[in-house]
Amino acid sequence: MDDDNSRTLSLVEFTKACRDFKVGISDEYIPTIFKAFDVNNDGTLSIDEFLFALRGDLNETRKTVVTQVFNKLDRDRSGTLTILDIRSLYRADRHPDVI
Repeated sequence: MDDDNSRTLSLVEFTKACRDFKVGISDEYIPTIFKAFDVNNDGTLSIDEFLFALRGDLNETRKTVVTQVFNKLDRDRSGTLTILDIRSLYRADRHPDVI
């Protein structure tokens, strides 16, 4: 959908995607939906805005699982995941595609 590789969707790209994927939204409503999805009002949809619009809030079960995974990955308990946190747990040399 991101035709210009900007890592965001413009209204034009979003409109084209709605048509291409035949989501059944009338062209007159697409700008209204786009504006509702564009939470920070910058005129584009980030991947986070788009996914949140599709998925909505996490239910308690999903939120618990996400928190557990985050806490496991956040080795230094900084509240931020860095490549160092992930590197300390993930060994690429053991991945089947590498082997």
